[in-house]
Amino acid sequence: MGVLLTAAVLAGCGKSERDYDVYFFNGKSEIAENLQDVAERYEEETGKRVKVFTVGTAEGTETLRSEIKSKDYPTVFATNAIGIEEWKSAGYALDASEIQNEELRKLYESIPEALQLQFERQGNYGIPYNIEGYGLIANKRMLQEILSLDGIEDFKNDYKAASYEEFQGMLEALDGYIKNDAGSSFSLNGNTYTVRSDKTPLTENLTGVIAIAGAEKWTYGNHFGNYPVSTVYGTVYDVREEEASYADNLKTPLVKSLKELDYLTRFAAGAEGPVERGPQFINSTVTGYDQAVQMLAEEKAVFIKNGNWIYPNVAKISQETAENLMMLPMKTNFSDEDILVEGLTAEKMNRSIPEFVSQYYVINAKATEEERREAEDFVLWLNTSEAGRNFIINDFAFVPFNADGSVVLDNPLSNDLIKYKEEDNLLANPFDAAPASWGTESYGKYIMEELFINPEDWSEEELSEIADKCIADWKSGMEEW
Repeated sequence: MGVLLTAAVLAGCGKSERDYDVYFFNGKSEIAENLQDVAERYEEETGKRVKVFTVGTAEGTETLRSEIKSKDYPTVFATNAIGIEEWKSAGYALDASEIQNEELRKLYESIPEALQLQFERQGNYGIPYNIEGYGLIANKRMLQEILSLDGIEDFKNDYKAASYEEFQGMLEALDGYIKNDAGSSFSLNGNTYTVRSDKTPLTENLTGVIAIAGAEKWTYGNHFGNYPVSTVYGTVYDVREEEASYADNLKTPLVKSLKELDYLTRFAAGAEGPVERGPQFINSTVTGYDQAVQMLAEEKAVFIKNGNWIYPNVAKISQETAENLMMLPMKTNFSDEDILVEGLTAEKMNRSIPEFVSQYYVINAKATEEERREAEDFVLWLNTSEAGRNFIINDFAFVPFNADGSVVLDNPLSNDLIKYKEEDNLLANPFDAAPASWGTESYGKYIMEELFINPEDWSEEELSEIADKCIADWKSGMEEW
């Protein structure tokens, strides 16, 4: 099952035959090896031993169900905003109000409400592993070269304030430069930018404006799908609480999102040249995730729509490119009339990025009082001690939920997440509560199998039919809850 087990051995404590003080069931396989070092360091500093069990497969929830009911159950475990429904209902999730360690209770209370792990909008049941976010990732060095800029901050600020139509003008100007060496101008936030008319050693390898993983349903089925969902549902709790019929409001946003994909996929970069829609556009050897990341890393594309987690993959190919990445908002073509979420506007969406918590540390409420105390001490140490924070920031390469401008990470995309958070230019990730597999096996599947293989302009009738099918799938998925 792809399970990594790390156990530290300790003589029994007298009341139990267990050879550990804390049993941590981890849900992120990418930090499994680092957690082995965490356990060793925690023992050095406290004399307490931590057993770490990491599962990184689709069977993770089932494995946790088995483990938590066993004799040697986890005292700390990982879950998310949907999983908490099961664990709270079954009595396994400890609420902040029940935390005995005063320092840890204050840490729980410091979590912004939008990032709290709640059950039916109540309580506070976990500490975020980290925050993640996604948008339009850009190679700022490439943009500076194409636009003959001395710095990037003015461009970045103008881009954030730009309209969707200005965004389109930018893409067309960059595409013209790549294909025709033609210098042209475009506006962002009313300010004019001019592309150079000549190629340089840096720009001559460009094959397209955007690296698109057309063969990976999750990259547009999940992340891009969150944008239309966000116009109707503000949070994961809204998704779970609304009647199935409320999904009918997704019709126009879904159609508009498909129209945007029709537009964006005209600018796709390939290994040797532009990649046009058709069978090749969904060929995993041509437009797979790894290939898309490689296009960006090798500076054959200016942009990629993805998240801050791609930094290490880009760095493996080109450290220089990785260090020059920046996170921009993904521009959308929605109007205020399309948005039903209170307080959200089209302008706000166009300057914000989705940020979310994928996993939380949760203390097992059914553990003994002594076990809970040990678990509380460990979670506090990991999230507040100098050594623990060093692991989170430098070894895990995570963005702490309470990071501010004083926290500087190696990953420039993560540093950008902190800035968006400080500016309050954030979107939620209600997509996390979508019916199971809706993103990949409904929205994403229709995009791949019916749209990406079609090189012609997608008709309004076709897009309307796909939106209707997506809504029907959403409703039937809700009925299974």
